Amino acid sequence: MPTVRLVLLVVGRMSDVDRRASRRELSARLWLRAYPRRWRYAYGEDLVGTLLDLAGPDARVVRLRDGLSVLRAGWSLRLREHPPLVPWLRYRVFESDLPGQYRVWMIDDLLGRLHGARWYAGYMVILALIFSIISLVSRDTQVVLSALSAWPAYLVLGVVSTVAWPRAKARQVWRKHVSGWVPPELRPRAERAAAVQELVEFRAATGYVSAPHRLHGT
Repeated sequence: MPTVRLVLLVVGRMSDVDRRASRRELSARLWLRAYPRRWRYAYGEDLVGTLLDLAGPDARVVRLRDGLSVLRAGWSLRLREHPPLVPWLRYRVFESDLPGQYRVWMIDDLLGRLHGARWYAGYMVILALIFSIISLVSRDTQVVLSALSAWPAYLVLGVVSTVAWPRAKARQVWRKHVSGWVPPELRPRAERAAAVQELVEFRAATGYVSAPHRLHGT
């Protein structure tokens, strides 16, 4: 497991050969982050294996040109799948649904660990743009100055809410647009074991390997 290898690498309990192999694999997985979440789960191991083969057994990390190729391909895929600006703004600010062709992107976004931070950062940028436009139209710079004076408080509020309730916003949007059944990744910690058990029972009863769509209803 990558996490176990990282711990062993840090505490120095690896041989030189294992240390090189672990660093090489960790560097491959770092480059792999360029791809969307679901793509990494479906094809990530194959790509990691390819990068390791290209690097060779004596390399400490993945070759830079191979990593940059992965970076370009991954971000190209992300950009192709990203919703257009207006639907994305409606989704980010007003929690509006996205057109069907972007539903997979939305699920990836909601399941991402940094969804709360991304949502708050996007909200703050949009708020800054609104204040700037109001200031330009009214020709009153005091509007922007007043907003800037409150910026530290906004930032503290964002950090606290993101740390204390990192999945709250994602759960809310998931129930609204995706499914009444919330996956383990978005559940509070105390409910995750129950969600995993629900998945096991659902798959045993139906033979369907994916998650239930309306297990609890909406």
